Amino acid sequence: MLMFYLSLLEGGDNKALFTAFYTRYRARLYAVALNILKDPALAEDALHEAFLRVIGHFETFLKIFEKERNKIGPWAVTIVKNISLDLLRKKNRSEFLPEDWDAPAPGGTEGEAGYRRLVELISSMPEAYLRPLELEFICEYSDREIADDLGITLGAARQRIRRGRVLLIRKLKEEGYDHETV
Repeated sequence: MLMFYLSLLEGGDNKALFTAFYTRYRARLYAVALNILKDPALAEDALHEAFLRVIGHFETFLKIFEKERNKIGPWAVTIVKNISLDLLRKKNRSEFLPEDWDAPAPGGTEGEAGYRRLVELISSMPEAYLRPLELEFICEYSDREIADDLGITLGAARQRIRRGRVLLIRKLKEEGYDHETV
């Protein structure tokens, strides 16, 4: 893979510098990605994307290297961490409510049918409230976990949850559910 990355760079000095960087930090960056993603294949994807970003921002890399070499590692770790978190969010989004999820079949228990209906109503919410409500009601995340997952402030997460609940309660009332049971 190193040869591929080197083919994207010009100049022998740049290639030698990137080779030294790659050799020194590859294992560390992979470990960061694996720690976040818990999946070796996804960690490799994150690592690959991180090296491509380093190459894409090679001027920044050179500036950091020239002025403060000890900050190259933390800079690269931040890149791979952000990529890994993005991949994790994408993976989690695709696992929550598959598009082919069917409405509940009649005849199930009342609690199960109610839960499935709640999931169905949440999935019909506007995009701004869909994910926060999924995380709160389906995954039982805390407000802080929701904010972290969405990459927003705690206050913004709480506001989206509150507004989403208001819309959800309105939809439930339209279907005849009592507000006190929500």
